[in-house]
Amino acid sequence: MNHTLANERDLNLSNAPLRILLAEDHGELRRLLALVLERDGHEVVQVGDGGALLEALASSLVEQGAPEFDLVICEHLLPGIQGMTVLAGLRARDNEIHFVLICGDPAMQQRARRLGGVVLDPPFDAEAIRGAVRTAAA
Repeated sequence: MNHTLANERDLNLSNAPLRILLAEDHGELRRLLALVLERDGHEVVQVGDGGALLEALASSLVEQGAPEFDLVICEHLLPGIQGMTVLAGLRARDNEIHFVLICGDPAMQQRARRLGGVVLDPPFDAEAIRGAVRTAAA
């Protein structure tokens, strides 16, 4: 096994698997993000718009016995609702779920950080995704 793959495997084994809600409307990017996260051992629920995101969040928060999410990764400009609105709404209800906002707008990035979110600034690579997940879950 080459050195890079061995290091990657060791890093992945040292982190507990997370249940992640991934909200991204660009199907190809969503699938690539999910592939990276699933390869790292995480369970990923994928949604492509604001309605599906809110439905998945609501069912995990209010339905008895429904598994909760450990982390939300959300595009800021998601059709149907802005990612920042989701983050602010969760924080307004004292929900401290780990949150990664995919956003290139510096003002929105600053707001997200003030609310305890982690920012993933496009364009990004697999290591940036992994770093954002590690930072958010720490």
